[in-house]
Amino acid sequence: MRNPIGKAALVAVGATAAVALATAPALAAPTTWAVGPNSPETFSALSTNTVLDLNGIPLTCPAATAGGNLFSATGNPAHVGDIASAAFGSEADPCTSPVGPVEPVADTSPAWQLQATDYDAATGTTTGYLAGINASLTVLTCTFDVTGEVNATYTNSTGVLTVSNPDRQLTVVNASAGCAGIAQDGDHPTFNGDYTVVTPAGGTAHPTLVGTE
Repeated sequence: MRNPIGKAALVAVGATAAVALATAPALAAPTTWAVGPNSPETFSALSTNTVLDLNGIPLTCPAATAGGNLFSATGNPAHVGDIASAAFGSEADPCTSPVGPVEPVADTSPAWQLQATDYDAATGTTTGYLAGINASLTVLTCTFDVTGEVNATYTNSTGVLTVSNPDRQLTVVNASAGCAGIAQDGDHPTFNGDYTVVTPAGGTAHPTLVGTE
């Protein structure tokens, strides 16, 4: 024999649970960001594995550097750092590609901005993005500019800033006539690299970045 009262009770419990899940507040995004051990503070960074991939052509730089300032901030996204200088390759370790040498020149005026959007307290990891990127590249007779944004992830324990662009976009502009088969305006290259960050600039300590509500 069916029990209509029990069935009704189960339905009521299920409905209540569904409403509770639907109305549960979402986790608040961090709005207060603290840079340590000092703020504001200078920083420098080094990468040995930066790669700009353009139409299947990897433009590889065995040495890339960056420098600027980090500072505590509020908001979301929060502007927590500026890259005031950046360089790719050197005379000893130039950037290369399968089609020839690569000569990138970063334009950091205005500075590239490090924006923080989320923080994982369990891993000490901040996610965000790097905005305002602007660089000129020369590959053989081809010259072009790259502008836009890339994703950025910083881990306090390792001091590593990882850049990539799974959902942020870089765009090729001002491609010259010599870029046929290499680049054209509107192309969207990918950029990947791991930068080890120290503070103050030239120091040995890794900075920390902590986000709270």
